[in-house]
Amino acid sequence: MLASLLLVLASEVATPAAGAASIEIAEPDPKQMSRSEINKFNARLARTHPYFIRCVRSGETGSLVKKTYSCRTNAKWALAERVGSENARDTLEAMKGKSLSGN
Repeated sequence: MLASLLLVLASEVATPAAGAASIEIAEPDPKQMSRSEINKFNARLARTHPYFIRCVRSGETGSLVKKTYSCRTNAKWALAERVGSENARDTLEAMKGKSLSGN
């Protein structure tokens, strides 16, 4: 009984909402969009959709007030995270190799 309940819950999570399934959307370019255009675009999508645009605010070095925004789609954020992790892993492996060889 528990297994069937889990199966039903899993199928509900995997199935997109009725309105979201019929929407055909091209990947946006957030750098060409204003904040209001991004908000309007995101209103049609779930937060987990690959084309949902997330903006991250960060402070500029040397300023207490000035902030910069970096806006990307969820897919682009995931790609950036994956590439960054691969670069860090490669650097760590390169450093391990040098420290073990005694150079």
